[in-house]
Amino acid sequence: MRLPADRATVLVGVTLVAVTVAAWVAFLAQAVSPTSIAMDTMSSGADLAGATGFIAAWVVMMAAMMLPSAAPLVLLYRAAGADGRVANTVPLVAGYLVAWAVFGALVYAAQQALGAVVQSNATLGNARPYAVAGILAIAGVYQFTPLKQACLRECRSPLDFLMHRWRGAGAFDALRLGVEHGAYCVGCCWGLMAVLVIAGAMSLLWVVLIGLIVFVEKLMPFGERGAHLTGAGLGLLAVVVAVHPDLSMWLRGGIGI
Repeated sequence: MRLPADRATVLVGVTLVAVTVAAWVAFLAQAVSPTSIAMDTMSSGADLAGATGFIAAWVVMMAAMMLPSAAPLVLLYRAAGADGRVANTVPLVAGYLVAWAVFGALVYAAQQALGAVVQSNATLGNARPYAVAGILAIAGVYQFTPLKQACLRECRSPLDFLMHRWRGAGAFDALRLGVEHGAYCVGCCWGLMAVLVIAGAMSLLWVVLIGLIVFVEKLMPFGERGAHLTGAGLGLLAVVVAVHPDLSMWLRGGIGI
C-alpha cells in the first residue's frame, strides 16, 4: 500500500524522525556521561529511584532502536484514517513504548534478582562467561522458532495488523493498538534484547548492531532469512564464548549506559 503524501502524513513522518533523533542524542548523552545510569546485569540494591531511572533510560533506548521499524504502522494508521487521526498517533506511539517499558521493568527485576544471587555466592561470578554463552545460544535458537516467525510476520505486515486488530478511531483505541503491536515486537525481539543486556552490557556497539538487525528483520524483503542468519551467528558466537570464556568480557566492552 502506497502512503499518500498529504501534509498530515508528512508531519507525522517528520515527527517520528525528530523523536528518533532526539532519542539517539539522549542515549549518546547517557552513554558518555560519567553520571549515567549503570545497567550492569549483576548490579544490586534495587530501589524505586533505581528502577525508575533504569526504565526511563530503557524507554529512551527503545525509542532510538525500535521506532524506525515501527514507523510503517504509525504512518499507515495515519493514512488509513480520516481527519483528526494525526493526534491519535501520539497514543499509538505511547502504547508501543509502554509495552517496551513493561519489558524493561521485567529486565530490571531479573537483573536485580541475578545480582542478589551472585552476591550471595561469589563462586557463581566465575560462571558469568557460560551464562553469556547460554544467553547467546538461547537467543540464537529462538530465531528459528515458530513463535519468533509468528511475531515477526505481525511486525512485517502493518496493513494486516491494522485490518485484524482495528477497534475504533479513539485515542484509547490507538493506545491499545500500540500496546498490542509493541507486545508482538517484544515477542519478536526479546532474545536479541537479552543478548544486549547480558552479553553486550548495553554497549553502544551492541545497541547499534541490534538496532540494525531489527530494522533488517522487520523492513527488508529478506528479513525472515536475515533472522535465521542472525540466529546462526548467535549460535556460533555462543560456541566460541563457551570455548574461550575470556571473550565474554570483550563482548561487554564499549560504551554502556
